[in-house]
Amino acid sequence: MIRVLMVLSSLSGGAALACTPPPQVELDIQLAAVNAERTSSGRAALVLSPELSAVAQTHACDMARRGYFSHTAPDGQSMMDRARRAGISGVCAMGENIAKGQPDVPTVVAGWMRSPGHRRNILDADFRLAGFGRGPDAHWVQVFAAPC
Repeated sequence: MIRVLMVLSSLSGGAALACTPPPQVELDIQLAAVNAERTSSGRAALVLSPELSAVAQTHACDMARRGYFSHTAPDGQSMMDRARRAGISGVCAMGENIAKGQPDVPTVVAGWMRSPGHRRNILDADFRLAGFGRGPDAHWVQVFAAPC
């Protein structure tokens, strides 16, 4: 499994902001929560992708470090740009959910399920892979992919 440790400069005077990936148990809990929603809607379970988790983690850390909350970074980088930069290939469709401030996995997944666009990503029948990230200040990111 890919373990990513990024030390990023914070916006306040260059102090370092450590942005470590969530522990495996948290990734497993998030996958189980998403798959429970998919199962209850008759969808196939997703498989956790370490590569997609690295993409999600990088975006969560970047949002926290640079103080923005968007699918598009201030420099214009999109989810697809981030995936390409990470060497992700062989996918025909991708989706991304972001959230900020929720204290734990059940709360963030419940919030996404109440939002039509986020819910659509979680339940998309074409998606087979998922990756999860969480940065400082509870910046949550899910990335989904449909292999070609």
